[in-house]
Amino acid sequence: MHSLGVVGLVAVFCTTSARAAFTVAQNYQGSSFFDAWTFQNGPDRNSSSNVLYQTREQALQEGLVSVNAAGHAIIKMDNTTDGTKDPNFGRPSVFMLSNATVSAGSLVIMDAITMPFGCSVWPAFWMQGPNWPNNGEIDIVENVNLQTNNRYSLHTASGCTHPPADQSPASMETGQVLSTDCSTTGANGNQGCLIQDPSTNSFGAGFKANGGGAYAMLWDDTGIKIWFFPRASIPADASTNTPNPSGWPTPTAFYPSSSCDTTKFFGPQSIVLNINVCGSFPESNFNPSCSGKCQDLVGVPSNYNNAYFEISYLRVFTSKSGSGSSTTSGGTAAPKTTGSGSASVIAKPATIFTILATIVLPFIGGYLTVAL
Repeated sequence: MHSLGVVGLVAVFCTTSARAAFTVAQNYQGSSFFDAWTFQNGPDRNSSSNVLYQTREQALQEGLVSVNAAGHAIIKMDNTTDGTKDPNFGRPSVFMLSNATVSAGSLVIMDAITMPFGCSVWPAFWMQGPNWPNNGEIDIVENVNLQTNNRYSLHTASGCTHPPADQSPASMETGQVLSTDCSTTGANGNQGCLIQDPSTNSFGAGFKANGGGAYAMLWDDTGIKIWFFPRASIPADASTNTPNPSGWPTPTAFYPSSSCDTTKFFGPQSIVLNINVCGSFPESNFNPSCSGKCQDLVGVPSNYNNAYFEISYLRVFTSKSGSGSSTTSGGTAAPKTTGSGSASVIAKPATIFTILATIVLPFIGGYLTVAL
C-alpha cells in the first residue's frame, strides 16, 4: 500500500510540474505598457507607403499612444490632421519594437478589444529577427483594408516551407493554406507561407463587433503554432500566469519543425506593433472592397477613425527550462518580472528531481526503515 502511495504521489507532482511549464517573462499592461519599447520614426523602412512614424515623445504628445480608463493600451493612427492639400502627406502613426526579445521556448499571448481597420489601413502584430530575413519573421496579425479574416505567415531565407495543403489535415491546423514557401524569394515573392483564418471575427470590423479576442503564438521544439480565440472561446488559463497550451484546441496555423527547422531559420525576435497606410499590400487588395485609389484617402482624417489597437494585455512566457528567456536589445538576460514597471516576480517551478529528493525519497526511506 505504501509503495502504491509513493507512485501516486510522484504522479501528482509530475502533473503539477507539467502544468507549471511557463513563467511570465514580460507583461505589457496598464500604465507601464509603453515603457519597454523603442519607437521608430520617419517614413516606413519596409515598404513604399504614406505614413510618418512618430517618436515616443511625439506619439504621447499627439495622443497616438495612451492608456484608457479601463487600463487598456491604445495605439492609433492620427485621425485629426487634414492632409488633403499636401500631395506628399504622410499620416502620423506608430511603429513600436519591444526592447526584450522572444526566443524558442516561448509563448506570446495578446488580448485585444479592437484592432485597426479601414480602407488604406495596414496594421500588424508581428515579430522579426535582427538580420532579416536570415533570422526570420513571424506574422501573427496582418491584413488590410476591410478584410475580416486574419492571415498568418512566416518569412525566412530559402529552405523553410509549410507542408502542402493536402498534407495539412484538420487535426494539424484549422486555417486555410494559401502558400507554402516561406522564403522571401519564393515563387510568390515575399508572400511567405500563408495561412488564412477561417473566422470572419479574426480581423477588422468583425473582430471589433465580436468584442475582440486573443492571439497566442507558441514556439517550441515541434515548431511554431498560432491560435486565434474569439472573445467567448478564450481558454480560462490564457489570462493567468500559468497558461497551458497543451490543453488548448487545434491551432489555427502550425508550422512544424519537420519542414522548417526553427533553430536554423529563426533567431531572437523583437515584437512589433505598427499601423501602416497604403503601400504594396493595401494597394494590391484595394478593390473591390474599397473604391478609388488608396492615396486619395491618406489626407482624409475621418478615414482613420477605426485605425487603432485597444489591447488589454500582451504577455510573453518562457518555458521552465529557460530556453525561451528573452534578452534586452543589449543582449543581456531580461528580468523575469510582470512588465517593465512591476515588482512582481514569478518563481520558477521546482523540478521533479527536487521534489523527489526533498519529499518522496525521505518518505521511501522511512517506509524501508519501518519494514526492516
